[in-house]
Amino acid sequence: MRPKLSVIVPCYNCRNTVERTLDSLAAQTLKDLELIVINDGSTDDTLQVLEKYGEKHPELNIRLLTKENEGIAAARTFGMEQVTGEYIGFLDSDDYTEPGMFAEMTEKADSENLDVVVSDFFWENSKGSRIQKEGPYGTGCDMMVNLFAVLWNKIYRTDFIRTLDFTFPYGNRYEDACYLYCMTPYVKRIGFMNKPYVHYVQQETSITHTNNSQVKNMIAVFRIILDYYRSHGFLEEYRDALEYVHIRFFLGNSFLRSARIADSKDRRETIMLGWNLLNNEFPQWKKNPYLRSAGGMKNRYFRMVSGWNIMLFAWVFRHFLPDNL
Repeated sequence: MRPKLSVIVPCYNCRNTVERTLDSLAAQTLKDLELIVINDGSTDDTLQVLEKYGEKHPELNIRLLTKENEGIAAARTFGMEQVTGEYIGFLDSDDYTEPGMFAEMTEKADSENLDVVVSDFFWENSKGSRIQKEGPYGTGCDMMVNLFAVLWNKIYRTDFIRTLDFTFPYGNRYEDACYLYCMTPYVKRIGFMNKPYVHYVQQETSITHTNNSQVKNMIAVFRIILDYYRSHGFLEEYRDALEYVHIRFFLGNSFLRSARIADSKDRRETIMLGWNLLNNEFPQWKKNPYLRSAGGMKNRYFRMVSGWNIMLFAWVFRHFLPDNL
C-alpha cells in the first residue's frame, strides 16, 4: 500500500548527528512513513551508522540508498525519484522533529485538500533557541514575498510535485530557495500550522554557516529563477515580488555572510556580484512597492544602501553585528 508520507533525508559525513534525526522520525505518531535515507558518498563512517540503525529498527520502513557524492541538490532529486508516499517531506541529517509533525500536517492537508502545508520551526545553535514563524500568507506574489525559503518545515502533495517541470539546481547551495520560488506560481492551495515542529540546528562548523564563499552560488541560483520566470511567462506578473526578494537576499542574508568573508578582495568581489545583479536586473529597485510600503528597521536599511556606502555597511556588519540567533 502507498505510504502516507515519504521523508527524504540526505546524509553526508553526519555520523555524529544522524541518529538523533532518525530517532525523531522513529518517534513520529504517524507510523505510515517511508524513510528515504540517502548516503551521498560519505567519507566517514556515516554509512555504517545508517546500516546499524536500520538493523536495530526493523519496524521502520527505511530505504537506505547510497550514491556517489554530488551534493545535497542531487541527493534530494535522487530521493524524490524514489518517493512512493502520498506526501513528501524533507529533513536534514543534523535536524530533528517533534513527534506530532507529520500526523498533524498530513491530517490538515487531507481535510483541506492542500498542495502544501507550512509550519513554524525552532532555530537553534550553541547560543540558544527561538521560534521562527512562517505565514500565514496567500498564494502568488504574497507567497513569494513572505515565503521562508526552506524545504523542511513543509510537506508537499506528491501528485502536485509530479506536475512541476523543474528540479533542484545541481552543484549549488540555496537549492531550497530555487525550488520553492520556481514552485510558487503553481501553488493554489496552501495551509499553515501555527506550531513549530522542526528543530533547525545551525552548526557553527557547517558549510552554510562558515564557508561564506558559497554565497556566490546565490548569484547562479537567482539567475536560474529569473530565467525560469522569463521562459514560462511569469516575469511581468511577479516582477515586483521578484525584485523585493532580490533586495532581501542580496542586501540581507547574502550580504551579511559576504561581509564576514575573511579575505578583503574576495569579500568585496562577492558583495559586488550581488549588488550588480540586483541593479542590472532591477535598476529601479528603490521604487519597489513592497520596499516602500513595508516598515521596520530592515527595510529602512535596504532603502539607505547605495553604491557609495555599501562597503561601509559591510564593515559595520562585519565588526559590530552579533553572529547569533
